[in-house]
Amino acid sequence: FPIHKFFIGRRSGVHKNVSMEYHALTSVMWWGRLFPITIQRMRFSLSQLHVCHPPTAYPKWDDAPSKSKCTDIMNNGDYHGVRGHVHEIYHEMTNMITSTGTKTFNDSMVPKLKLTRSEMTVTGLYLQHSSRPSEKVIFWIYGGAFLAGDSRGNLGIAEKMGMLCGADRDGEMRDIFIPDYRLVPEYHLDDAVHDVTLAYEYLIYERGILPENVTLLGISSGGGLVVLVLQALAKSRRAYEDGKIGSYVPMPAGGVLMCPFVDYTEPKGSMREYIKHDLIVNQAVYEEGIPYLEKVLGCHENRVRASPCYCDFYGLPPLCICVSQHEIVYDQTMLLAKRAEDHGVDVTVGVWKYMCHVFPMLCAFIPEGRASFKFMCDWIKDH
Repeated sequence: FPIHKFFIGRRSGVHKNVSMEYHALTSVMWWGRLFPITIQRMRFSLSQLHVCHPPTAYPKWDDAPSKSKCTDIMNNGDYHGVRGHVHEIYHEMTNMITSTGTKTFNDSMVPKLKLTRSEMTVTGLYLQHSSRPSEKVIFWIYGGAFLAGDSRGNLGIAEKMGMLCGADRDGEMRDIFIPDYRLVPEYHLDDAVHDVTLAYEYLIYERGILPENVTLLGISSGGGLVVLVLQALAKSRRAYEDGKIGSYVPMPAGGVLMCPFVDYTEPKGSMREYIKHDLIVNQAVYEEGIPYLEKVLGCHENRVRASPCYCDFYGLPPLCICVSQHEIVYDQTMLLAKRAEDHGVDVTVGVWKYMCHVFPMLCAFIPEGRASFKFMCDWIKDH
């Protein structure tokens, strides 16, 4: 950093007014666009996110209340690179409530209501901060353009979100649940929505967490999954109110969308314009990932129906959106915010200038990331 500051200064970032740290990060990350990208490389890179968020990186462990340290129970945190205790989840659900009825894998005689055992199995990581599980939980949905991402790679940064989002005035930190979901191209986008919705039902009905104590948080494509899950829950409730089904799953307290990827139609606007300078979704990533949208979703009409920004927002809980004005998903994010507000949803939007995609994930390196991280944490604490 001192060498960059002396020799290059504020000449490498997209604008001179960004922090010196962001200029230095640009000098390092710009070269990534010169290397070929494959799905395997994307998956490996995102599986290593925890390397960027060790205990010594922002926010440091010392920033959290000392009485919340997980020292009074058997703790496997050192093995996972965190300070809390990590539960590896593998649970076979009996039922799943949908807008067309209650689905099951063992006793339904109606084919459309019958699922395989693997489709009814929830897997993921549940991080507990102390001997007593917290009342409020963050339901963390990782991103990766539906092509990559995993729960283990997100464990470090997710734990720190829970550390800063004290649930109560006594400083209790929020436990984190990071469910796994199936990825494209081996599976379909609908499979990812199914897995995350089933994991939410597991959290409510199997772990006994009250819906009003759960906040959904999604990163990039994970933000799209947050909206799709909320829209599915709202659809089920309307079906219940119309007498079409016998029960529904209650809504969570709200959803946090970190630079959400929510428009799966043909790329346009900021999605095409800003790849030339985005540090995360550069030209190489764009050329590898975008073609899968058409392969998986098919024609334009199917892509519109699959895109959460074009779906119904009636009945959704409050939303918090964090985005950069100069990143690829800016246009679609603002479209989603406007449509949600037009449908009566309480929407809070935080916009930063000149940042790359998912810049809050860079909070260990840049002050803009730390400011946006705090913005989301403050919203979660207020909801």
